[in-house]
Amino acid sequence: MSLLDENGEPAVVWKVKNAFPVKLQSTDLKAEGNEVAVETLEIAHEGLTIENN
Repeated sequence: MSLLDENGEPAVVWKVKNAFPVKLQSTDLKAEGNEVAVETLEIAHEGLTIENN
């Protein structure tokens, strides 16, 4: 997984070992509302390393 900068280049890279999703949550949207949609993904894993460029 990568976080990209304004030029589309990776700023931070996460390397995850044996990951799988355990929870997915989304905002309830209403036709008349103007809320921002937020999605949350929870991941279980067996290892995580962070690489800064």
